[in-house]
Amino acid sequence: MKKIVIIYYSLFILFALTACENPQGPTAQLELNPVTLQLKVGDVATIDVGNAANVEWRSSNEEVATVYYGVVTAKAIGKAEITAVSGKSTATANVFVTGTDGASLRINPPLVSLRPGDTFDFQYGNTYDLELTWSSSDPQVATIDRNGHLTAVGPGNAIITLATNIESVTALVAVEHAWGEYRLVWSEEFDGDALDESTWTYNLGGSGWGNNEKQYYTSRPENIRVQNGCLEIEARKEQYENNEYTSARIMSKSKRTFTYGKFESRIKFPGGKGTWPAFWMMGNSGGWPNCGEIDIIEHIGSQDSRASFALHTVMKNGTRGNNWSSLKWFDYPLSADFHVYGIEWAQEEKDGKDVIRFTIDGVQYAEVWEEQMDNNDYWPFNKPFFFIYNLAIGGNMGGQVDDAIFNQTRIMYVDWLRVWQRSEN
Repeated sequence: MKKIVIIYYSLFILFALTACENPQGPTAQLELNPVTLQLKVGDVATIDVGNAANVEWRSSNEEVATVYYGVVTAKAIGKAEITAVSGKSTATANVFVTGTDGASLRINPPLVSLRPGDTFDFQYGNTYDLELTWSSSDPQVATIDRNGHLTAVGPGNAIITLATNIESVTALVAVEHAWGEYRLVWSEEFDGDALDESTWTYNLGGSGWGNNEKQYYTSRPENIRVQNGCLEIEARKEQYENNEYTSARIMSKSKRTFTYGKFESRIKFPGGKGTWPAFWMMGNSGGWPNCGEIDIIEHIGSQDSRASFALHTVMKNGTRGNNWSSLKWFDYPLSADFHVYGIEWAQEEKDGKDVIRFTIDGVQYAEVWEEQMDNNDYWPFNKPFFFIYNLAIGGNMGGQVDDAIFNQTRIMYVDWLRVWQRSEN
């Protein structure tokens, strides 16, 4: 009888030991998904453990990230290791927390200007020591290898991106154009006895031209003519089409247009209180101010010693009162003689950006760089522009008109207009 009791007792112990084990068999290896989380401060994410039960969680750095039943909350920039324990199985996931791109990854400098064939090595920081990937937006401009070694290939701009699996940073590479010497590509000498209408169009009208101007522009020989080797634009005091003054304005729109180069014109201004002559350019497409405007020279007769240079764009223009402008005062009246007024409009010359320089008699008096105006979305000076000559009376800049000035003729003389451009080497 004792033997039977002992057998039953042994069976009971065996059954009890078996019942303590997982009824589904040996505990499966605990697996987390995902094993790497890239979060920004304030983000919340969940780590999945499949069918695992009774999982215990902990974070190696609760100041960076906390975990509650697999829900991870990013608290501060840094790295934390999330550990999950189920029975005898343990698994971990890495959490990388950043603020914005560049919080743990850095590249220096942010802008590099090179010539074709130059090389350069970026400096960079990688807080988490993660695997890095380098790339160029345009390999025809610049290439970069896995160590951040840059090679300038050809002219233009390229964005260099340094990335890990949690963030990325960028730098701009500007590879300069290799230019030849300036060469004369076109000129208007105003020889002969008539305006060349294959180049020029008369601008007619007297509605104020957006500047409260007082004149009516005509095409009459009384107001505009070519003689003695010059274009002559004459302002007159006379009633015409409900205006009390007449003058003229011509433009080369859609006939002679240029993008980049050196543009110069030899001009003599009329002077006199109320005169407002100008030599300027506008973009050949789009309405003002989107098309852009380059005021190569504006002269105010009441301030005869002053030269005015200006640029207008869609975001910075005269209507808004925030256009770029520069003034130069001389110790002699500009109307006393001919002077050569011009600009040098250079492509991607300064850190990959365009530059416009204003000159009088070959001397530079002002410069504006693309970065000083607007971002690239609003820089219109990279497309064809046409020329304009006009002699306004009164208006926003011309000011009050002294009719006594018309006791003498008021003529704007234009001797010539010349265009130089450089070929790309």
